[in-house]
Amino acid sequence: MKPGILALALLLLPHPAAAENLDLGPHGTFSIAVPKGWTFSATKVEDTGYAIILTPPADVNARCLFNILYVPGGEPYSKEDVQEKVLAISDQFMAESVEKKKVLRDFAVSMGYGAYCVFTDASRVGQPPEKDSFKVVAVGMIRFNDDLSAAVSMGTDDEKGPDFAAMMKAVSSATVSPRK
Repeated sequence: MKPGILALALLLLPHPAAAENLDLGPHGTFSIAVPKGWTFSATKVEDTGYAIILTPPADVNARCLFNILYVPGGEPYSKEDVQEKVLAISDQFMAESVEKKKVLRDFAVSMGYGAYCVFTDASRVGQPPEKDSFKVVAVGMIRFNDDLSAAVSMGTDDEKGPDFAAMMKAVSSATVSPRK
């Protein structure tokens, strides 16, 4: 391959996302790859965990929220328990959605397991984009280990768009490392 073509090919590769780490004390370290141009913010929620928000650039109408939750007493959750919780959370979106049903999908996580459902707001279909009012919402849960879980919500205007893909990639990158 000619050097000029190789340089062009390298420029066209996707830029790696910046990894953010959050010290969870005795629960380990939460890590996530934040999409390029997005920001990461975390707020401690009393003794129950953290609220983490991934915010896109100003011209993008999307948002990703993780509620990291410490599991009391390390209660084990099966995959079916996670799915049941996601279905219960999804009840609030179903009636106003285009889909009118809950369809479980698996998060492609590298540790633990997770599931989510996607809903299209019927009242927003055909409407112009409106900042912080999302046409599509995805709600789910990830069980990282017996100590930690996360409620995940994502909002955007297009499930097939680059913003939803960026959020799904970020969710897939989320891990928790044990305390050293």
